[in-house]
Amino acid sequence: MPSIATTSPTAPSTVNKSRSYRRLRRCLGLLLLCISTPSLAAPVLVLDSSQNNTNLADYTDVLMDPNARYRIDAIQQPELNTQFRPSGIADFQLSSATGRLWFRFTLRNTSNETQQQLLQIQPSDANHIEVYREGEIVAPVPTSKLIRSEALFAIPVAANSQSTFYLRIESPIARRIAIELHSYASFLGQVSKREFTNAAFYGMLVLLLLFNLVSAFLYKDRLFIYQALNCGLIIVCQLLAWGYIGEAQGLIPPWRGASLITALLAICTLELLYAQSFPVFPVNRAQHWPAIIRTAILINTLAIAIGLISDGRSATILVHTLIPANVLLLFIMSLHCYLVSYSRLIIYYLTTRAVVILLYSVALLSYFLNLSDIPLINTAMIALATSAAISQTCLLFTRHHLRQRKQAQDDQHIAVLGEVNRAKTDILARITHDIRTPLSAMIGVTELLHDTRLTASQEDYISTLQRSSHELLQLLDEASQAVRFSESDVELSNQLINLPEIIDESLAGFRNIAAEQAIELICDIDSEVREQLIGDPSRIRQLLSHVMNSAFEHFESGYILLKVYPSETKAGLTYFDLSHRGKAFSTQEKQALSRSISNDSSITNARFAIATQLISLMRGQVNVRTSPNGAHILSFSLLLGVPKISEQGSTAGTELLQGKRLLVVDSNQTFCKVVSKQCSTWGMQVLTANSDNAAVAIARNQLLLNAPIDILLIDQALPGGGLKLAQRICDDSQAENQQPISLMLAHANINFDRDELQNAGIRRVLSKPLSSVALRSALLAECHFDASINHRSPDQYSTDALNLSSLKCLIAEDNPTNAQVLTRMLSSLGIDVHHVGNGQQALNSFIRGRFDFVIMDIEMPIMDGAEATRQIRLFEGEEGRERTPIFGLTANTLDEQRDSYLRAGMDLHLVKPIRLWELAEAIKRWTGYQHTKTTVSTPQTPAPQ
Repeated sequence: MPSIATTSPTAPSTVNKSRSYRRLRRCLGLLLLCISTPSLAAPVLVLDSSQNNTNLADYTDVLMDPNARYRIDAIQQPELNTQFRPSGIADFQLSSATGRLWFRFTLRNTSNETQQQLLQIQPSDANHIEVYREGEIVAPVPTSKLIRSEALFAIPVAANSQSTFYLRIESPIARRIAIELHSYASFLGQVSKREFTNAAFYGMLVLLLLFNLVSAFLYKDRLFIYQALNCGLIIVCQLLAWGYIGEAQGLIPPWRGASLITALLAICTLELLYAQSFPVFPVNRAQHWPAIIRTAILINTLAIAIGLISDGRSATILVHTLIPANVLLLFIMSLHCYLVSYSRLIIYYLTTRAVVILLYSVALLSYFLNLSDIPLINTAMIALATSAAISQTCLLFTRHHLRQRKQAQDDQHIAVLGEVNRAKTDILARITHDIRTPLSAMIGVTELLHDTRLTASQEDYISTLQRSSHELLQLLDEASQAVRFSESDVELSNQLINLPEIIDESLAGFRNIAAEQAIELICDIDSEVREQLIGDPSRIRQLLSHVMNSAFEHFESGYILLKVYPSETKAGLTYFDLSHRGKAFSTQEKQALSRSISNDSSITNARFAIATQLISLMRGQVNVRTSPNGAHILSFSLLLGVPKISEQGSTAGTELLQGKRLLVVDSNQTFCKVVSKQCSTWGMQVLTANSDNAAVAIARNQLLLNAPIDILLIDQALPGGGLKLAQRICDDSQAENQQPISLMLAHANINFDRDELQNAGIRRVLSKPLSSVALRSALLAECHFDASINHRSPDQYSTDALNLSSLKCLIAEDNPTNAQVLTRMLSSLGIDVHHVGNGQQALNSFIRGRFDFVIMDIEMPIMDGAEATRQIRLFEGEEGRERTPIFGLTANTLDEQRDSYLRAGMDLHLVKPIRLWELAEAIKRWTGYQHTKTTVSTPQTPAPQ
């Protein structure tokens, strides 16, 4: 009990002491907190008169306001004001997640003068930028007079005073901000320096743009257009980034709005177009690169469209995705191209791209690590874009320089080849002349042998010799055309031509080939084709020769059809369709027709290349196709001139054919249709039959209808035999006393017995291929013969001869064999011949004597035929003599040389080998004498073709 009594009063005192201790500890903690708060705040910025630019990142406190609920009056209350903390690097990154940020900084002026400062916030497009001083809002400085928009605030600090400022800022998109304090002088200097730098970049880009536009005009290269657009877009990006257009956004993503994003995607698309056209993939081993780059261009184009219609966030994602993808694609593509081609241009492109990518990565890294400020990063970006544009322009110009140098080398090479080709032409002309000279003698001897008594075997041998000689001549002509042709030295002549006759002459050269290979060659010339046109006849013949040879080489079965028809819309434009059944046109041949480069140097490809150049010279076009029925068609067009004089139609002079009934018997239905169409335009009634029985039935039906057949055209190659059919129809018609005019159609290598032709009633044998000109001439001749009631004697199938015994001829020929042949030919015509060996002797003989005509060889020693002709014409002018016909005789078939001979004073240009009937016709035409008929006793001679 005593112990309890003594301790009970002391318990309350112990509890009170513990409570007092806790209160004291709380007070000390609050005091320490109040003391420590100022030490954790950002330092005060002391202004100095020498101070220019200051980054306030180290002098600001920050307060997070994620819900944007605080106002300036609440911020200044002790409860919130004590929550400010010193700012860090991460505090200057704005986004929708951070919400609103409040920055606080204190400026102290220790001088005796008021300090005028400018507060600059970058970028200027951030939302809700407000500056407060002592609770009062500071109005922004108007920037309408500046070149670009700025977020500026004038902050005066009185002498020997201290002011605290609050900055409120927020942005819905991720944005890095910079807060800087400038003196007026330093800000103006910084603006001037920045504008000078920008002006320098603008000037370089504008010069590049103009240079590329001028280069595009000079070089006709769309790559310069792409590069000019690229420079223009870089300028636009710079204007948008710096705030010259709208609010300053900078070149670092993200961006607000679609303008800058669209410009950047357009630059990426132009980069891809540049890479595609340059190209930066190996041309010879392109593989899938062209398709990949086209796909990338399409994706970038779609991204531009999406960026225009979507919000800024989606467009920013597109930019973040596509720009690295495009850069990686171009880098891989150019690296592959270099590993394949080892091109210096590609390694230059690859190096510049790698350097730009590296510097761009360094700039981005320094930006995100806060190692550089925003203006410096933007300047670096513009410098990289400008450098890339300059490098690509230099690369493009270097490529053209290399191409021009290669073109100069090629031109020099072509010039050398041109000299070589001209030398080849001269050599070829000499070889052609040398070959034609003995060949002319051979053919002339065979002509003379035909007028002698020969056995059937001997005459067959001579016919074979003649046919082979003519084929050799045709091969010489084709070789001459193929070797001598060069587009660079060809000048087209413009003269009045008869197009159907030129086609007829061209096809006539293929009679022997068609006969040897038993090929049906059909020519279908539309009646609307103008006969009189203006063009170069030699080039048209050369073109037809090449395309016809190609058709014969591709032919396998059926027939060859040449269809000629005019354009319905343009006068003078004539279309040619050459179709055959057989081998299709190969890829190399199509490349030759399209004038593409081909490594195949075959004769066929060379022929197609020459044909394409000729068509291009005559302003035409060419293509190949395959019809649904399996025929391979070579189509080309020629734009020929139209004469101003009115043209006499192809039906003129066909009055004798009006109303005549023609029966065409041929197993080829296409040939029957062509002949039927041609003769119908002349007013004839045409019936066709494809077999002998059908022909006999038609002829008998017409007799029963009292409308007998007037003209009969029969193919010799009918299954039953053309002669037998003609005999049957002739027998039926003789019974009725209404025998038709019978014409036989046959290949040139077939000979007929005169008695068999006479018994079958055949009046004329027409050679295949049969053109409309030849058919019309034959029909008119036979109808005129009937109209004159002048029946021919049985020897009408022998050679016609002249009776010109009063004529005297001077022959100038250095080759004894040819001279002997010419002498015998003229002697067989009853002409007195005087022979000399060169042009000087010919001139002397002409001066001493008188001659009715002169045959002058061109290639002779001492004095050639052209010079001798000039001297003769000069002598005739001085002496007042009448003009003596002079026939030039040469192996040269070139039209240019023929024209030079005619300009020298010759009246006619005869090409070796000369045929007897050609010589006889020339003498008859130029001397005025008419011929009389003589019978040549030859048991078997071909009918007149």
